[in-house]
Amino acid sequence: MPAKYASWVVEAEGYLQAVNLAFDMHGRATADLAAALGVEANADAIANFIRSAIQVKTTLECSPPSFSASLVSECTASASARAAGNAGSGGASGAASGGIQANCQAKASLSLSPGRCTMKTTVSQHPILSDAARWAKIEANMKIILQLNAANAHLNGRGGDINVRGLKLHVESVTDLASDPTLILQINNIQAELKKGANACGEANNKQGAMNSDLNTMSGAIDAQFPDLRMAVRAG
Repeated sequence: MPAKYASWVVEAEGYLQAVNLAFDMHGRATADLAAALGVEANADAIANFIRSAIQVKTTLECSPPSFSASLVSECTASASARAAGNAGSGGASGAASGGIQANCQAKASLSLSPGRCTMKTTVSQHPILSDAARWAKIEANMKIILQLNAANAHLNGRGGDINVRGLKLHVESVTDLASDPTLILQINNIQAELKKGANACGEANNKQGAMNSDLNTMSGAIDAQFPDLRMAVRAG
């Protein structure tokens, strides 16, 4: 069989083998992780538990500001007196009176000294994290999920490209036969192998698509809650 056909079949079947391995690991890790956490064996349930396993709440406790309580009244009295002097009689009138008051309140706000604030952080964690035996199982399977997510970067989206090239090769097998009649003895085998590779690629695509979303959901929760865990599965 010409190399271009044989190499494509090897790639397609190798893609299925890699996806099958990842798919089986994904199924076992999801089931084992869910069992250790005590939740349903699905990505959303696992991710929700992981996100809530450790809760960090941060608040600021602040004391009141310090300022001159008499500043507004003194400012208002002074401004009103100036208004009365300029007007020749009476005090500030109409909307101006309210405006003078607002001006003085603004000055008072700008002159205050803000109170001191202290940050208070409260951390709470699920009791399961204190159970060494269960945590060991949880950690081991979270690592597998992260490992699968990293491997999936080499699988995701490749099936479509492999299929396109396979269809092109199928067409080429007919045109190649026209230019090289000696291929007549191999054409049936070539097209059978191309079909076999296409079936393998289609099966791999279905499995890869099924686990792709799950891995993203679970690994996202793991990265958010335990960001250092990924270092244990990062190569290079």
